[in-house]
Amino acid sequence: MPPLKSISVVPTKLGGNRKKPSPTIHADEGTSLALQIALARASRPVVATLTHRYRIGDSLRMTGGGPAIKRTANSCRIVFLLPYEGHGALLYRVRGERESFERIVTEADLTR
Repeated sequence: MPPLKSISVVPTKLGGNRKKPSPTIHADEGTSLALQIALARASRPVVATLTHRYRIGDSLRMTGGGPAIKRTANSCRIVFLLPYEGHGALLYRVRGERESFERIVTEADLTR
């Protein structure tokens, strides 16, 4: 009878993608405790929040849209500030003085 062959599988190490522990900070005479705590915390991404330049009720001038967008230069009033979605431009809901409906425009399309 021929000898049996082994079909065993070599075990792999689990958790190979674990993050390294944060560095330990030693107390120096020149470093305050608040600074040590701030440095020891895990860094988080900081997201800059944009703020709207205009407010609700402001009377502004809306630029024309050109041939691609059916919009004429017109004065308008801001009805609502739309929240920033993390990308793109800040948006406003406006009502043109010569229009009976509201439209959404970017901040770049509005001037004082």
